[in-house]
Amino acid sequence: MPVLCENSAVDRGRGYYRWARKLLHIFGGAGAFTLPFIPYWLALSGALGAMVVALLLKPHHVWWLRVMSKPADRIRGVITGLRGYCLAVLLLVLLWPLLEIYRPDAVRFVMIGWLALALGDGLAGLIGPGPSVSATVFWSKQKTWWGFFGCFVGTLAACLICLAPPWQGVPGLPLATAMAHGAIIAIITALLESSETNFDDNYLVGLAPPFMALGLAAVTA
Repeated sequence: MPVLCENSAVDRGRGYYRWARKLLHIFGGAGAFTLPFIPYWLALSGALGAMVVALLLKPHHVWWLRVMSKPADRIRGVITGLRGYCLAVLLLVLLWPLLEIYRPDAVRFVMIGWLALALGDGLAGLIGPGPSVSATVFWSKQKTWWGFFGCFVGTLAACLICLAPPWQGVPGLPLATAMAHGAIIAIITALLESSETNFDDNYLVGLAPPFMALGLAAVTA
């Protein structure tokens, strides 16, 4: 078998640099902070461009893509995590103008989704060890309590960042209310991320929090 990279375990289709992959997952959320300051066409163009790149990139194109790709992805020649991430962000951006019909501060809900995806799902993978290392949650044999906690903390942080400050002339929620809403959203999101479903958790973690935040805002208005 030809040597694909310096990590022989990767070449044999076993381990991969999971921590680096998850750090990129987290830092990808930095793009969410640009949304209030750029025109919609630019946000949409960026999301579409990222989606095209995600579809075209393959693990064998660059050595660092190989060592950060899941073993199954290297075998199939795709980067499924990147595709799911970019598609979730694209869907959020596409929802933005629809949400503006009902909320002048729709950008905060788009940001909640993106940051929950980056921080919630990212921390779940970063601090959540494999099921052979740590105790698993009782509703899934593949997800650990550490991962559940990471998703909760990351999603709660995303909610506080987006719900507490004022956005586009609309005042933010009082800190206690933002904490309460964020805790509810974070618990449900962590449950979704740690559940055994056929859905990519990028979609669950990225798309569920905005709608939960909108629902809570409507109920408590």
